[in-house]
Amino acid sequence: MINSNSVYIAWQAPDTRDWHVVGTLQKRDSGYTFKYTNGALKSTKFIKFSGMNDVHETYVSEELFPLFKNRILSPKRPEYPQFIKWLGLEDKNISSLDILARSGGLRNTDQLQIFQRIETDAEGQFEYFFFLHGLGYLNPVANERVSKLQQGEALRLCLDLQNSYDKNAVIARAENPAQIVGYCPRYLAHDIKKILLNSPDSVALTVEKISDDAPYNYRLLCKLSGILDANCKMMLTPEDEFNVIE
Repeated sequence: MINSNSVYIAWQAPDTRDWHVVGTLQKRDSGYTFKYTNGALKSTKFIKFSGMNDVHETYVSEELFPLFKNRILSPKRPEYPQFIKWLGLEDKNISSLDILARSGGLRNTDQLQIFQRIETDAEGQFEYFFFLHGLGYLNPVANERVSKLQQGEALRLCLDLQNSYDKNAVIARAENPAQIVGYCPRYLAHDIKKILLNSPDSVALTVEKISDDAPYNYRLLCKLSGILDANCKMMLTPEDEFNVIE
């Protein structure tokens, strides 16, 4: 169980393809609150969410806002238990924000993704879970390699510096035999790239769960873990983007 009390919303600008942190959703005793963050001011292409037209406002609701509720599979659906299993969230006490944080709240109709921030403890240690992207574009040999991965197996993180679509792209590669098995999520790639350039031995990526019966988006769950020093933490996504607009 991950006990998410807050998540952030990442949005990809259509012109630059850069990802910005545009809002934060929090769970309170009385319901939910949403606030825009400074990342929403970074691009003139960003369109405010329906019913949330004032970037200075704090939006409050007893129930989860439709924008986010529509990104969660209904518990009434027969495939819901299987969906939760794919996410690796089989605890009965999981919340809607747990599901959003783990699944990313993906939809084909927009460029939004829901995520938790990489948080470190007093010693700089962290663990972060995410699904690898791009599995649907892998060839049959690569997909067969994915199926043979084992829980706890180490994966290599490689910078895809000549990627014309995403200058921050980070590849995940299996070993013995070497095979690309996916990409790190684009909204995280900037931070992972910075970590690798600053201290490549400080982080490790391992297989957390394989679900061959899942859609590609939820097939390969990984765990990123490591220790970040103060210098490395300062190089991650600018703190300013996470700050709410007052």
